[in-house]
Amino acid sequence: MNIGMVLDGSYPSDIRVRKEAEELAKENNVFVLCTKSENELDFEEVNNVKIDRCIKYKSIVHKGILDVLNSINFNHLLFSKQVPLFIERNRIDVIHVHDLPLAKTGYIAAKKYGIRTVLDLHENYPAALTTWFSWRKNPIIRLKNKIFFSYNHWLKYEKEVVKKFDFLITVVDEMSERLYEHHGIEKKKIIVVPNAEKKEFANNFMNNKVNYFEDSFRDKFIISYVGGFGPHRGLQTAIEAMPQVIKAIPNARLVLIGPANNDVMQFLREKIRKLKLKNVVILKGKEPFKNVVRIMNNSHINIIPHISNEQTESAVPHKFYQILLSKQPILVSDCAPMKRLIEENNIGNVFKAEDENSFADSVIRIYNNYNEAQEKAKRGFDLSFNGHLNWESQSKSLMELYRNLD
Repeated sequence: MNIGMVLDGSYPSDIRVRKEAEELAKENNVFVLCTKSENELDFEEVNNVKIDRCIKYKSIVHKGILDVLNSINFNHLLFSKQVPLFIERNRIDVIHVHDLPLAKTGYIAAKKYGIRTVLDLHENYPAALTTWFSWRKNPIIRLKNKIFFSYNHWLKYEKEVVKKFDFLITVVDEMSERLYEHHGIEKKKIIVVPNAEKKEFANNFMNNKVNYFEDSFRDKFIISYVGGFGPHRGLQTAIEAMPQVIKAIPNARLVLIGPANNDVMQFLREKIRKLKLKNVVILKGKEPFKNVVRIMNNSHINIIPHISNEQTESAVPHKFYQILLSKQPILVSDCAPMKRLIEENNIGNVFKAEDENSFADSVIRIYNNYNEAQEKAKRGFDLSFNGHLNWESQSKSLMELYRNLD
């Protein structure tokens, strides 16, 4: 079978798309139509996946303009020209569209050629739009987002387009329930493929024991967050909790590592300044992958403090599973999917989302019962390496879907 994936992004850097494509390539011919960055080849094969980089944006502004135009009728100007050519060139049997923005574009092309359709929803996109833009200050950007990227506008589009696809893929059960309850999608059309990590990811921790932190951190109790910064990440909750934490654990330090736009960085820096936490909360930028592994390895607690909203209640991030493979304790907010995984498997600790008192209490409890936290971390590693919380186990539903399409 020839499977054509359509992605408005870079490949193979998109973790989820890469794992799916490489898994499907074990039994199928997999082609990925995606964007091209400078120094990337137009056509390339990586791990048996054939990459077709025919989408070229001239600049960030050019992409922004096309995103706005796409939000008007949801038929992307560049992709609508390239997807039909992609289908013809590679004799595609099934079009597999990644995420909501390209859903209509991919569906129109698929129907033209009478081929099967799969829509892979990485997240609750209408809710994500609301969250991503909530801290933006530029009045022009805020107006643009209000007009073209409003929740109701994209929710209406989502409701219409998801019904057209033969099958839908989600990352958690909670997102599947949402599609069933809010859009009336038959459960037999929805497949859950979590963001679980491959077992081999554990080698990154085993083979990279170098300490990331400076000597000044040698005697510190390190609480780390690694990932993108943004309103839904809950970093503000962790920061607000630190005055309570350091009263009980004077050597505690909160380290936040990841990329962020200027508005988000300014918001967090101002919060740190107001709470007088300059030497307690350390803000770092984006780090290379080898350092991300070292940070997780060398932290006493790895946190995912997401706020609770429609977006975070419908997904579990990749780093959840990556932390499990680090063998280090994990602390997450009580967003339903993460809470369910933690409590069903007894592999970590949970605090009440957006509640700095609950976060502080949880950190202090872990500190005072660290052997227990380490036992939970060991169980998390065992289930993600030898058990069911890994890609090898969780991807079976994806393979079964395509086997049944034959």
